[in-house]
Amino acid sequence: MARIAKADVNRALETAAKTLIKIGGADGKISRAEVKNALATDRVPRRQAPLVDIFFKFVDNRDFRAGAQVTASDVKRAVEYAKKSMVAKYDLDNNGLSNDEVAKMSLTGKRAVDLAKALKDSAPPLAE
Repeated sequence: MARIAKADVNRALETAAKTLIKIGGADGKISRAEVKNALATDRVPRRQAPLVDIFFKFVDNRDFRAGAQVTASDVKRAVEYAKKSMVAKYDLDNNGLSNDEVAKMSLTGKRAVDLAKALKDSAPPLAE
């Protein structure tokens, strides 16, 4: 497999974040029930579902106080953290993520790589 660019993986994280924020609706709060329902009713594109599911759990776990609610700002902070700690720190030679580097990543990081590959594969070819 060819290397995958960190920028593509970061875009995948941002895509999942936008989907989560959209699930939250007008009140700006994203509940476990809303995410579960969105995943079960295909309101989340199939190729995004694994990352959206695990990324929401990651965000929810980071905000561990009793009664705490996940908000758009929580999601945005988690994306910035993930870009640095779950993606960039594994590309030590700054030439994209290799299979070996991806293998060392967390499950969330791996799901971001999977979505990045899917998005890249489905992108329309550039006109020459």
